[in-house]
Amino acid sequence: MVQDNFIARCTRCGTKNRIPRSRAGEKAVCGKCRAPLPFTAPYPEHTLVVDERTFDAEVLRFPGPVLALFWAPWCGHCQRLLPVFDELASEYSGRVKFIKIDMDKSPGPASQYQVMSVPTMLVFKNGQVVNRLVGALAKDQIAHQLRTLL
Repeated sequence: MVQDNFIARCTRCGTKNRIPRSRAGEKAVCGKCRAPLPFTAPYPEHTLVVDERTFDAEVLRFPGPVLALFWAPWCGHCQRLLPVFDELASEYSGRVKFIKIDMDKSPGPASQYQVMSVPTMLVFKNGQVVNRLVGALAKDQIAHQLRTLL
């Protein structure tokens, strides 16, 4: 049986800790240095695909930071940005939740947040937009914005 887990990164030593979703909300400590983990919210180590039905639960009601990529399959810049976005999701697992929304399949959230061009990234914190990044930015530019968020 495969257990559903999420990753929490230790702020002291940087170790990725796998926590069963069934134990979310309990106090957790790092498996390597035994330091308390600062949160137990589920931050996956990969990008989640979100649509109009799951947007509210995955983004607006999520207690921590979320980076949402609005993209389209026909967009060349989006196609170049997707692997970078996935790399950042792995690097920032345990600290930021990464989601991507195909605007062709789910136009509702894009309309709600006035996303007029792709790719556009919105940074959410506690369900509120705190930053907007437009265009196919370089990995270090996106990482800089994430560091200012944390």
